[in-house]
Amino acid sequence: MIETFEAYVAERYSPLEFEFLTATKKFLTDNLPRISECVLAEWRKALAAACEIQRDEKIPCAYMSVSFLNTSVAAGKAVLQIDFYDTRWVYGEPFARHRMDADFLLTAWENFTTKALDEKFFVRSNISSVEITSLFWRTLDKLTFLFTCVAKYFAPALKNFAEFDALIKAEKFYVTCGTYLDWQNRLCAVLPEIDFLNPAANEDTTFREAHGKIYRNKKFADMNLRGCNFADCLFYRCEFTNLNLADAEFSRCRFVAANFTDIKFAGTKFSACTFRDCAIKNSTDAPNAVNAEEYFASLKVIQCQVSNTVVEGCDFEL
Repeated sequence: MIETFEAYVAERYSPLEFEFLTATKKFLTDNLPRISECVLAEWRKALAAACEIQRDEKIPCAYMSVSFLNTSVAAGKAVLQIDFYDTRWVYGEPFARHRMDADFLLTAWENFTTKALDEKFFVRSNISSVEITSLFWRTLDKLTFLFTCVAKYFAPALKNFAEFDALIKAEKFYVTCGTYLDWQNRLCAVLPEIDFLNPAANEDTTFREAHGKIYRNKKFADMNLRGCNFADCLFYRCEFTNLNLADAEFSRCRFVAANFTDIKFAGTKFSACTFRDCAIKNSTDAPNAVNAEEYFASLKVIQCQVSNTVVEGCDFEL
């Protein structure tokens, strides 16, 4: 029998929490096509409602914020809330709001809470159910973070909807997900193009796009290119060194005599690309587990043509 709250957290609650998050991650990934289809359908409804309001008020939207409402779980119904903000974001009220059912996040919740409150494992006179229940908010925060890690892989599909195109956007527009009026992680964005080789001071280089660019004898070094999208670009004799390419995507790009060194490939995707006379060495992959800092999909290399290319020290399977 566990006699102190501190011991209960370490010996009982934390393992159960990990079990819950692991089971939830498996459910989300195993059912991702169905879940993403349902979620995107609701987000599309939210976009349509926001566009309807913009027809009259012409409010440029800077943030589409998706929030998991922890308090909704206590009320017996898990809810995701989609808010549309102008450039002030949380400093102002959303001009449009939509709510959707999120019970798919709680398939393992009842089993987890039942085990956590099972009095066979702790001394009830020393540890109260109220103390244990207070830990649930921490777990729900971790659950929300896990959902953001999964949602970032289907959220960009929003860009394929007519409602997304119709939305009047600010110069910088972000789709984010997290907890209400608290932390939010970026899922995707629509941002102005920048010069990756000469960014302005303190310029955010993440979630940017480059289309049809030609880079010859250039060096991309010590940069955060997370979530960036490169399409139909040529990289000739380019050096890629110490880059964060987490969740970046390269489509129909050509790499000729390019060298990659110390790259963070985590959820990175190369599709229909060509690699010729390249070297990809000493790269590191982010851990892919719910108890790690963040969950990433595996590196994907899809329908790429490769010739005379050396790969060492990473999971870049050609």
